[in-house]
Amino acid sequence: MGAATSPTGSPSRRPLWFALGAVGVVLVVALIVVLVVWRGGAGTPTSSDTLPGTRPTPSSTAEPLAVATPAPAAAAGPRPTTCDAIYSPTMLATLTDTSALNPDWTESDPSGVLFGTSDAELTTLIESVEHLTCVWADPNGGSGSGLTSNVVFVSADQLEAAHQRLLGLGENCYEELGGIRCVAETPQGDEGIAGESHFLRDGIWLATRYVNAGPDGYTHDMVATIWAGA
Repeated sequence: MGAATSPTGSPSRRPLWFALGAVGVVLVVALIVVLVVWRGGAGTPTSSDTLPGTRPTPSSTAEPLAVATPAPAAAAGPRPTTCDAIYSPTMLATLTDTSALNPDWTESDPSGVLFGTSDAELTTLIESVEHLTCVWADPNGGSGSGLTSNVVFVSADQLEAAHQRLLGLGENCYEELGGIRCVAETPQGDEGIAGESHFLRDGIWLATRYVNAGPDGYTHDMVATIWAGA
């Protein structure tokens, strides 16, 4: 008999090819997984997806927001409407005994007695807002005595501006009666004395200027009357 011929494929190599084939399948699957992950898990498009080279367009033009302008805050304190309402009956009787309230000659600007301060900056502030003017003077015309009080209705910012201006003028300011009191007086001279008294509280500024006039307790009486019961 002749020598036996060996089969084409060696049995000892079959397991090796089988193993290599299995490894190849695993590599292919791994490659597919890597590609999917690398592309960000692309699959079902979301609502934010757009075509390449395009951008979403708003459906309509946005209207500008309306910004409301806050109205100035109303004065927090009382609001007297006449000069008679800022004095007690006793003080009103005392003032009436020696002078007249708002005599006709004081109504004209040249009279120079319409404001409870001699400072131009404070006078401008008084003129710019609502206020009462209470002048006690000789009914027959200008004389060497009299006083003027303005009841000025101001915002919190205006009240503080008046306070700072009074401090800048060198007036003596201190806390009193629930508010701020500022006073200044000239030394006694041949023509007597002159001065100013200011009181600031709750949206009201009481500005008083006097020349050889003003009963004791004048400002305190106004405060007690205007803020009665407060």
